[in-house]
Amino acid sequence: MSALGDQFESILEAFKSKLNAKEREDFQFVTLNDVRETALQIQKDHENLRTMMNMSRLQSFLEAMNQFGEVLGVFANANVYVAFVWGPMKFILQTASTWSDSFETILDAYRQIGEHMPLLMQYKSVFGQKLDMRRVLALIYTDILEFHKKAVKLFKGKNDIWRHLFRSIWKEFGARFKGILENLRQHKQLISEQANVLHYEQSQSDSQAMLAHIQKYEQDREEKRERLKKKEKDERDRKQLAVLHWFSAAASTASDHDKFRETRNASAGSGQWILKNEKVQNWREMDTPVSSVLWVNGIPGAGKTILASVLIDSCLQDPSYTTSYFYCNEADPEKNDCISIYRGLLSQLLSKCRELIPYCYEKHLSSGELNLTSTTLAEQLLKYYFEMMSKQFIIIDGLDECNQGQRKLVLTFFNTMVDRFDEREPGKLRVLFISQAFPDIEKALLKAETLKLTEDDNKKDIKSYIEDWSKKIRELYGLTAEQVKFIVDSTMIRSRGMFLFVKLVMENLYEQGTRRDLLNEIEVYPFPEEIGEAYESILKRLERNMGKRQWEIVKKLLGWMVCAKRPLKWREIQAAISIDAEDETINLDEGGLRQSVEYYCGSLIQVLGGDRVELVHTTAKMHIKASKHIRPSAVECKLAALCLRYLTFRCFGEDVDLEDLQFHAEEGLLSFQDYAAAKWHQHVHAIINTSIHDFTTDPESQAALQELEAGLEEFYNRYQQEVVLPSILDDALEDCSPFQAYPFHAKLLHVWNHVYQHDRKGTEARKEIGIKALSEVIMRNRDVIETLAAARDFDSEKITAYYGEKHFKCPRPNCFYFHEGFKAAKSRDQHINRHDRPFDCLFPDCSIAEFGFSSNKDLEKHKKMFHPETTDQAEAFTAQTKVVAKARWKCDLCDKRFTRGFHLKSHLRSHAGERPFKCGECGRAFTRDNDKKRHEKLHTRR
Repeated sequence: MSALGDQFESILEAFKSKLNAKEREDFQFVTLNDVRETALQIQKDHENLRTMMNMSRLQSFLEAMNQFGEVLGVFANANVYVAFVWGPMKFILQTASTWSDSFETILDAYRQIGEHMPLLMQYKSVFGQKLDMRRVLALIYTDILEFHKKAVKLFKGKNDIWRHLFRSIWKEFGARFKGILENLRQHKQLISEQANVLHYEQSQSDSQAMLAHIQKYEQDREEKRERLKKKEKDERDRKQLAVLHWFSAAASTASDHDKFRETRNASAGSGQWILKNEKVQNWREMDTPVSSVLWVNGIPGAGKTILASVLIDSCLQDPSYTTSYFYCNEADPEKNDCISIYRGLLSQLLSKCRELIPYCYEKHLSSGELNLTSTTLAEQLLKYYFEMMSKQFIIIDGLDECNQGQRKLVLTFFNTMVDRFDEREPGKLRVLFISQAFPDIEKALLKAETLKLTEDDNKKDIKSYIEDWSKKIRELYGLTAEQVKFIVDSTMIRSRGMFLFVKLVMENLYEQGTRRDLLNEIEVYPFPEEIGEAYESILKRLERNMGKRQWEIVKKLLGWMVCAKRPLKWREIQAAISIDAEDETINLDEGGLRQSVEYYCGSLIQVLGGDRVELVHTTAKMHIKASKHIRPSAVECKLAALCLRYLTFRCFGEDVDLEDLQFHAEEGLLSFQDYAAAKWHQHVHAIINTSIHDFTTDPESQAALQELEAGLEEFYNRYQQEVVLPSILDDALEDCSPFQAYPFHAKLLHVWNHVYQHDRKGTEARKEIGIKALSEVIMRNRDVIETLAAARDFDSEKITAYYGEKHFKCPRPNCFYFHEGFKAAKSRDQHINRHDRPFDCLFPDCSIAEFGFSSNKDLEKHKKMFHPETTDQAEAFTAQTKVVAKARWKCDLCDKRFTRGFHLKSHLRSHAGERPFKCGECGRAFTRDNDKKRHEKLHTRR
């Protein structure tokens, strides 16, 4: 094979590697005549539908490509190579012709390529006499195949999904397409230049110069191509980050999974048995499983989450499937509802199918949402990912930790998706749910394969875990073999398949502290019979081993974790416990805890990613809340009082000296403001919802009520001007009536009336801190923290300990980034801009696109004024309208509904590609008369 043949073969093989076996087979023998026949048939079909298009636009490309093949045929077997131009072209035309918008775009693309390609027959002698010029033929071939590679990938989407993605993906391809056209123009110019000098006699030096010229030309072209690729990658990476931010998925999913993996790895082989289960193997491995949905259910504490992590890791190792997963958590607002699950899955899928980044980015900009909150839109995106990707595992653990309404949404969606894919490709989408056996979940998953965990399933793992811990206990406390056997047997017989019970018992025994206490625990005190007693044993051990002051700290920490309105970070706990409300200080050096939270609370808590402190299990919250050790009503009062009093400290005064404020910030006095400012009213709400009978005459309750009285008094006095409203609503009076006998009733009534009326204003009002004066000082205080963080002479470790690493925060209290923040001011400002002006113009190079618009109405007004040429395309790409009761006219092609029949008729023209309304000035055709009239106004403006 010649050098030119080798070069073409290499180019073709690279192109074929991107095709599947069927495409390679379909394309390999296609000829120019096949393409012409296809074009003629399409023209006839459109003529019958009265949707004629200007098919002559193909002619320039067909002629140029035909001449390319004839010239190439002199030096190589051209038919082999041009077949992989004609084959993709035939496929693209057949697919695109079913939709007028895409067909119009493709016809115009071929027209532009044809106009930029040289007609090579007139230059045939150039390639015959100048061997180095043949390399330009390979460059032309590369550019044509690059265009077809993108187009084939776009149009081979299943179930016409490409129609939904076409606009965004083609727009992103625009820069690359322009680069291809520019390359072809330069090839054409080079060939023409060399033809002009051909009639002069060339010397050897000219031949060497020619080679150098071609090599430099190839090098410049490759450098330009690499720059363009980098620019495209940078742009796509930018869009990916923007979409990830929009998805706003729980940031701790991956770190939680790592934590669960670490937990099971502590006991070798833990959970591996489930991979050998017949039902699991059928779901994972069979080409056509019994059911594409598997439901694993079991009792609380059975180790279901650890088993989920085993299954996730196993699925992640299967290269033929893409695996996405989510761990639900009842206590975490980012993990306990339908949209949280969708966000988590989408954030993982985004990087695994980058072709959908442009579409997701457009949806992000046009949604008007700072964060993805629409379950309908999220389901649409998930559907497209499921369509685009070949095979997928979806694993959702802890579905029972979402409420029933949210569970129903998730189950309905995934059942629908699985049924849809199983009809045409069984096993393409496989979903695994792990939860307790709740009746509503069982009803929704009647068709699913069910694996009910029994105590025999994990007995071997439990025994191995007990034996491992028993060895540690024996070594630490010097137990006899008989004593160890008693621990093993007693724990094993009571475990009944509950791994959490075993974990609590063994860790509690290990942490007894002295041999005497351990022997008392196993010989004197009754051995725990069930998980509630296991929790109680831990609490009793903590109470017994801790001093009185330390035990009070333990109860305070546990009470906070039960009643906190979001998971607290360890630094927030340290700040809260160091607050001295009388002196209005937070003295972390004097009041901060010197031991870790694990030291105080033992195995009752877990520290997760982001320094979040949570209870070990939902059953722990249930037991602690019901135990005698804490009184939830008293904890709510104390937390409310803590927040209310803290927000009246001098550092929240409007007239505080800047130098004093900087000093307070340096000492960590502002480290509790994010939680207090965002959650004080929720704690007041919790008190209102508490039964008055929960406030008994015991010393703890009375002390809590006194703290609440002080907090309400100070808060009322500080913010009275805004808290006292012109009227008190009857509902607020009724809500506060149970507290009439208490001296703080009047203050509580005013504060609650303010909270109640603020919440009644709706979603927009809840985006702001309800008290303007408080909002202003919070923003001022944050400015001080940001300044300190940027100062070179300030102790960075100290400020990180007080305020974390992300100091630039969103001002909206209901936003995740109000407390989470950003590392850079620019990121925060971009985030806020999306809050304030969430509607963006998608028109390329729009000069004001980066600023956005505050409403969709303003955006539409801008588009009509500055980009009127795009408005006639809007109907094809807008999201499906919401179905209302009076919309009686339904489109059979896309399920859209209309309130008037003539709207449906107009809409049907867009499907058929009909454009009966022509501009009298330029002849441009439109589907709707109104669009034509709006367009004609452009001519009058000029």
